[in-house]
Amino acid sequence: MPVARHVGGCLLGAVLALGAWSARGDETLAAGEPAGLAPAEVVLAIVRYTRWPAEPRPLLLCLAGDGGLAEALRRLLPEAADPRGLALRELPADTGEPPADCAAWIHDSERPAARLVTLHALAGRPVLTIGWTHAFCRDGGMFCLEQGAGRTRFEVNLDAVERGRLRVHPQVLRLARARSRG
Repeated sequence: MPVARHVGGCLLGAVLALGAWSARGDETLAAGEPAGLAPAEVVLAIVRYTRWPAEPRPLLLCLAGDGGLAEALRRLLPEAADPRGLALRELPADTGEPPADCAAWIHDSERPAARLVTLHALAGRPVLTIGWTHAFCRDGGMFCLEQGAGRTRFEVNLDAVERGRLRVHPQVLRLARARSRG
């Protein structure tokens, strides 16, 4: 089996398997705890199951920061089977407004001031925003990652997703902890 198909299948399998566990009522899994997936794998799964109003090809993932996701994403991107194609552009953590061609903006930094400036600039635009800690969602980000106990959890800010006019697969939304702004 080609590596690209294997990684794509693993991501799909993880989402579908987690959905089955979630349907059984397991509160831990329903709260967005994909068993054993690394942060970069969770990011790619979220991207894979998101649709944009006008889908760019390839999807440009813009990563701002120096927290370690860049290396993992560079390693996984060639194997990530996405028919739209995926490309990665690394940006400095203090990037204000990302380039207009970014389909996703991933904030991988501990700098909240930079996060706030960028989230404000992207508010209402169809750009998938992913960052660390629930503070990222509180500040207007769409998906917030949290690493702990060998698992990557994530939350979703449904208000931000709706304002950005993105469509995220319902199974992914069910796996995430919902956080409304306000």
